[in-house]
Amino acid sequence: MTDHSSQSTIPIAHFDTSAYAPKERLEAWQENMSVFFDLSATDGSRLQKDINGKIQVCHLGEAVLGITSSDPQLFERQNSRIASDDLDHILIQLYLEGRALTQDEEDIRAGDMLVIDMDKPTAIKTSTYKNLTLVLPRVLQTELSELLSQMHGKKLSAENPMVRFVGEHLKVLWQTIPEMNLSQANTMLEGTFGLMKGWLLQENRQNEATSIEVSVAVGKSIQRYIEKHLNEPINADSLTERFRISRTQIYRIFAPYNGVARYVWERRLLKSRRLLSQSSMDHLTIGSIAYQCGFSSESHFSRSFKERFHISPRDLRCEIHGFRLKNSRLPEEASCLLPAWVHSLPKSGTLNEVILK
Repeated sequence: MTDHSSQSTIPIAHFDTSAYAPKERLEAWQENMSVFFDLSATDGSRLQKDINGKIQVCHLGEAVLGITSSDPQLFERQNSRIASDDLDHILIQLYLEGRALTQDEEDIRAGDMLVIDMDKPTAIKTSTYKNLTLVLPRVLQTELSELLSQMHGKKLSAENPMVRFVGEHLKVLWQTIPEMNLSQANTMLEGTFGLMKGWLLQENRQNEATSIEVSVAVGKSIQRYIEKHLNEPINADSLTERFRISRTQIYRIFAPYNGVARYVWERRLLKSRRLLSQSSMDHLTIGSIAYQCGFSSESHFSRSFKERFHISPRDLRCEIHGFRLKNSRLPEEASCLLPAWVHSLPKSGTLNEVILK
């Protein structure tokens, strides 16, 4: 049976603040960019109302790709925001014009790339800029996403020939979108992902006798198992017994995460943050959520949560309630398809469905 949808034209949306009255431009810009970030002027004050901003974006089915340009500003994602929108995506940005400065003082210039993990706090100051951004759902490229996540907020310098090569590949992908159907674009997108993964695996290659491919395959199975059993006791011994592999291989697989215990601790805390952010879970006490996520006591959970996210579970809930109230007052109509398209991408909650396809 022919998949007619694969031959369809790739949808492209355009947004330009100049199409609005000057007093309406800031609200329109924030309405679109707030799918990712909270916005302010570079000094932390309110942005000017008469802001210049343009977005061209296309939906590739499994990812979103687009070019954004605007005036200087500060883009932020704080823990309360991360918990409330639950975007499980990686942003891969290629700067085409202008400069950006990250919270770790990484100076990003035209030609450089910047990786942003939506699950981690971010603060980026820009000059007048233009960048090409690929929105990658973590669930569809788990191995690549983990490699990219380790580079969150770090400058990938254009002095590295591989950065230039990948950047040129992304630009060619964008430039040829109008000439391709969805099937062709997805084929090219898979090639882009393969190129990135090969490059990053090479840079992070292991010096062990066991091949990377075997370790990755086993690691994915173990991670899926952990995700389903976060409320149960999990340690290196139980995993070696269940998956019939050596402790050495377990340690090798989880070395990028600083060990099994640290990985499980992180996944439990991320799950608890998702539950705390969901209005459907408001009836559960903080203690109930702690137990569902594998913590033995509410006090231990609260200490761990505050250590990781720099806010208590109770305070986070209060901030999220305030965030929901504020955003419920926003206009219902969308002036660009970017927010809707980003929210349509798969999230971690559909991981098992994607794996089984």
